[in-house]
Amino acid sequence: MSRGKNAQLAVDLYQELHAAHGWSAQDAWKGIALLLLTCDLYEGKRTGWQPFHGAVIYRESNDFFVEHGNPSGVLKRAVRLTSYLESLLGVPAGMCCQSIGQYWRHVNVSGKQPHNLVGHAFRSIVLKILQLHGHKGLRYQEEVSPKLLFPGVALHLRSKAPKIDIVAFKEKRHVAMISTRWRFRHDRVDVDNESIAYKSAAMSTGHADCKFYAMLGEFSPARLEKVLKNTVGVSTNPSIDGTVHFRPDLITNQNALGENGRTAALKPLDWLIGETNKW
Repeated sequence: MSRGKNAQLAVDLYQELHAAHGWSAQDAWKGIALLLLTCDLYEGKRTGWQPFHGAVIYRESNDFFVEHGNPSGVLKRAVRLTSYLESLLGVPAGMCCQSIGQYWRHVNVSGKQPHNLVGHAFRSIVLKILQLHGHKGLRYQEEVSPKLLFPGVALHLRSKAPKIDIVAFKEKRHVAMISTRWRFRHDRVDVDNESIAYKSAAMSTGHADCKFYAMLGEFSPARLEKVLKNTVGVSTNPSIDGTVHFRPDLITNQNALGENGRTAALKPLDWLIGETNKW
């Protein structure tokens, strides 16, 4: 399936940043942060994006508040996260919020509901990163129907019209499937069910070596754990070959969120890039 114009815009903006900075595979994540993270809150079509608390909004906005002059624990962690991100991106002190969210400030998307855009933008940027830095002998498709990929195989999934976010092909064989999720809405974490269904379908159609990865932008340790518990290196019977975050140390580093227990098994984006050489 060809990507929509707003997802293509995200890719175009990423390529401009990539060309300007000359990022390596280890730095490729920076474009995701600069484009999709934000300190602002979308307040609807009438008012659009508005400043919030001057910190990266990494989870539900109602967890960010100040009560009797005391910031919530989430807000305190967000301030740490923002400062740490600032240092990683190399932007001047106090300029993180002005530097990120570039996709959302673009005139073509600034007035649109972000939930309808961010998942597609994230998926398409990840694909472009794999094309730029990964194995050159692969081709990719977005939003692939599993009914076409695995004809005649029964798939037991919540969605009536499921799509595999990214499928990698080597010659005519599909060699890897990637489920991309920018965030999970509340506790609806479907990646574990997808991994079981798609890996089983791949095995039953003679593609037992086809890999399955989760590529995430989520920051909640509880939601990440639901995916990680089905992952190689964590599960005794894994269906996920790697759970990847675009920059895990934003979660695990003590100077950021400091959630290094349940999320320690997260893999970085450049690890996934390296995996393409094994497909």
